[in-house]
Amino acid sequence: MSSSATTTTTTSLHEFTNTVPFSLTSILVRLGPYISLVKNALEILTWSRPTSYDSWLALAAWWAVCLLSYATLRYFLPIAILLSLTVTTFSTSSRFSAPLVTEVNLQTAISDLATIQSLIRSPGPRLAPSSCPAFSTLLRVSTILYPPYLLLTYYVPLQILISLAGTVALTWNSPWASVIRTTLYKSAWVRWTAYYIQSKLTGQPLPPRNLSYQTLGASNSVEPGTTLRFLFTIYENQRWWMGLDFSPALLPNERPSWCSVSLQPVSPPAAFTLPEPTSVYLHDSHGRRVKRTATWKWEEPEWRVLVKKEDGAVSRVERPVPAVKEESSSLLMKAAGKMKEVNSPQSPGNAESDHQPPENDEDEAEEEDIATDADGWVYGDNKWEARSNKGGMGKYTRYRRWTRVAIVNEVVEIVEDGDTGIDGPDRGRTSVAMVTATSVSSSRTEESPEVESPLRQRLKSALSKGS
Repeated sequence: MSSSATTTTTTSLHEFTNTVPFSLTSILVRLGPYISLVKNALEILTWSRPTSYDSWLALAAWWAVCLLSYATLRYFLPIAILLSLTVTTFSTSSRFSAPLVTEVNLQTAISDLATIQSLIRSPGPRLAPSSCPAFSTLLRVSTILYPPYLLLTYYVPLQILISLAGTVALTWNSPWASVIRTTLYKSAWVRWTAYYIQSKLTGQPLPPRNLSYQTLGASNSVEPGTTLRFLFTIYENQRWWMGLDFSPALLPNERPSWCSVSLQPVSPPAAFTLPEPTSVYLHDSHGRRVKRTATWKWEEPEWRVLVKKEDGAVSRVERPVPAVKEESSSLLMKAAGKMKEVNSPQSPGNAESDHQPPENDEDEAEEEDIATDADGWVYGDNKWEARSNKGGMGKYTRYRRWTRVAIVNEVVEIVEDGDTGIDGPDRGRTSVAMVTATSVSSSRTEESPEVESPLRQRLKSALSKGS
């Protein structure tokens, strides 16, 4: 293998578990078999497999269900229930240990998800809300078609009609059905007959005639990727100190000055950067190797503060972004001095050493319903509780939410054959043959101790110097 090919080796399981949260990894592993099952079903229904035997078998099974469902349910329903209960009992009684998780499992799950996405959006263009017919048009079409429907069901059994409708749906994406539709659509007689019937049913005039007709050429280019909009939220936290007013100098055992919704440390808005472009190499439904590159950019020029009025109106207003600078040593020494000098219970400096801010989901849900002041601040007591939009006596903490919308665009391009996996900036390319998820997570816990923020470390050092 050449050196250029070596640089695109698949990402190891160790790197994947270090970069992706364990909750997402666990969900991806547990849902892997079901994702593969859904992918196989979609490939069969859309005739996307190299061989069409499975699709023909699915079509035969559909006819069997439609024609033999009554007899099957009447004579074999108790037997089917007994067999299902027996299989369920046997499967629960003979449980075995879960298989080991390898790189192949994760890459297969990601590839299956990408295949499912391409198969779901490939059948045809979605109708915009403005192009949907009006209710009066639908009522007219239903009224005209209802008598022929009754006449047709009188002579043809309903099971046959359902079987034929299912056959059209199941074979719509088959290669031979696409060829038949394309061939018929090239005929002007067929097109204008369809236009005429549609005009009579909907009551709308015929489209204008064109002197020339150009057939739609099949595009060989890869369809564009997905575009998503993300709302980034950063919490700015401050504490009130006697003689210093509100300051980002917080206690070592509480939330950091800048954090996420889950109270994890993040960079302030002035230093917050979007993720670097990331590429993943996968195989599409046609077996080709494609490169999906996700690129991030800001949709809004500046960060905005979330402001909620007492009447419930929510708005995002622009405010000056705090400058990125470390707190001076004099400010930390003053805060440390206040913590050692003031011993009254009312002082925030005497907070319990084992106090932790509320981090459950109920408190996060309550934050969305709390009104803020004009600058987006929400004030709380010494324990970040009793929140309100007004400061004053007993309000020693406050926070506000900085928000900004970003867009991630995915570009899909066909590349030459090679390995599949995730490729990103500054990532090692060493491949691990087989590593269990348990060993990786345990080694990560042992080798990666919790690192405190620099602000907390400086505050602790100031306390030790003052003593």
